[in-house]
Amino acid sequence: MIDVKGHTGQVQFDGQFVTITRTGFGARLTVGKGEKRLHIAQISAVQWKPAGLMVNGFIQFTVPGGNEQRSAFGSQTRSAVQDENSVVFTRKQQPEFEKLRAALDQAIAAQHGPQLLPPE
Repeated sequence: MIDVKGHTGQVQFDGQFVTITRTGFGARLTVGKGEKRLHIAQISAVQWKPAGLMVNGFIQFTVPGGNEQRSAFGSQTRSAVQDENSVVFTRKQQPEFEKLRAALDQAIAAQHGPQLLPPE
C-alpha cells in the first residue's frame, strides 16, 4: 500500500485501486470534499509535472471518456488544482509521489501487457 499526502489531496494505491481523498476547507473551494476511487484498468495514462523552485508539481490520472482540457502555457498547475483527477504536490512531497508514479506505471503496463493463457 502506497499512501502519499499532497498539497491538494491524498492518494492511496493498493495495487488495484487509486483512491484520491480530499478534506478540509481548501478541498471545498476547489473540486469538493470526498473520495474518488479508480481501478487501475480505468487509468489510461498518468500525466506528471515535477515541482520546481517556485511552482508546485502535480500528478494527473487520465481516464477514458474523461473531460480533459488542455491548459494554457504557464497555467498547468493552476488547472490541476481544479481537476478532480489531479493532486498537486510540493517539492518536498515529490519523492513520495515519484514512488507512487513508478508503482502506477508498472501496474498500468501489466494491465495492458500481453495476457498469457494457461497451458492446455
